Amino acid sequence: MKKFLVVLVLIITVNVTNAQTMPEAFLGLLPVPPGNVCSEGEDDAKTAFIQKIGEVHDQLEEEISRRKDEIEAKMKANEGKMMQNAMARTGVSPELMQQMMALEKQNKGATGDQKKAYEAQKKAMADQMIQQSMNISMGEIDNLKKMDKAGQTAWATAYATEKKAEVMADPLAVQKKTATDMKNYQLLTKQRQLTDSLNAQSTKYMIQFQELDNDKNAVAIQAQIKELEEKLNEDYKKENRPNDNAIKALTNQIRDLQISYCNLQSPKYLEILSRYKTFMQASLMPYYRLEKLTYQVTASQTGVEIDAEPGLMGLQQVESFLRQLSDIYKYNHITPKYVYIGIE
Repeated sequence: MKKFLVVLVLIITVNVTNAQTMPEAFLGLLPVPPGNVCSEGEDDAKTAFIQKIGEVHDQLEEEISRRKDEIEAKMKANEGKMMQNAMARTGVSPELMQQMMALEKQNKGATGDQKKAYEAQKKAMADQMIQQSMNISMGEIDNLKKMDKAGQTAWATAYATEKKAEVMADPLAVQKKTATDMKNYQLLTKQRQLTDSLNAQSTKYMIQFQELDNDKNAVAIQAQIKELEEKLNEDYKKENRPNDNAIKALTNQIRDLQISYCNLQSPKYLEILSRYKTFMQASLMPYYRLEKLTYQVTASQTGVEIDAEPGLMGLQQVESFLRQLSDIYKYNHITPKYVYIGIE
């Protein structure tokens, strides 16, 4: 009974730990933007928000890095098996493939006569590979290039007849290969369609953030601020500069424009951010499906199943959202009252 309880506690602990590292858990850690992102200077809400963003960012980066390292380790551990499966699909014998790889390694950086000998060996070995995989020699290919249209047609007819005979000799093998090819095609199609759909929606929000930066009214305010800052800087450098009241007036003009700029842009930014978060939350389940499809495609192409923890793609989406969330103060450049703004 005690042993059962220990095992049960271990299982619960593992499940809780896994739950804490899933995209949904990180979403729950994200701080809510403070009420007024156009507040001046530092305050407790802004400090707490920035500090929380940093904490979540570090945890998220660590988790994403851990998962990537695990996947990379699994891929590396199965490199040999993947290579064997790839060779088997080509129809080329493992021995011949290994000979070709050894030849390329031995003659890396070869020059002169050594390079010529290497090229000759490589060509002979490539000829063997083509014969094994397609039952055609390099000599036949060279002759085919020299043939007239009638000769090429006759050769193609003969080749097709030969391939038909191979099908008739083992129809079950051909049916199995056709079914496998169709399954792989369907997997790739689903993966591509889901990827395109999610990318299109995500890109839509990135474009909206970019368009906000280029808003003509905001750009006009920025131009006014720059012009006044340059004037203030020049006045401040003059030997007989304007009196303090004039300097203060110019400084306040700049400050008022900075406040207008923040009040114009920040609410729009937060609105886009809110819609982006809604999409990101809704997209987590589709990203789980895309992740599963991606691993299925990898397995079908390599013959090796990578048993990775689900949620990496979702975590990367949370990371993308976090970058935008951490930028909510990007339009707040409000200078305290009566502080000189100098331009280097």
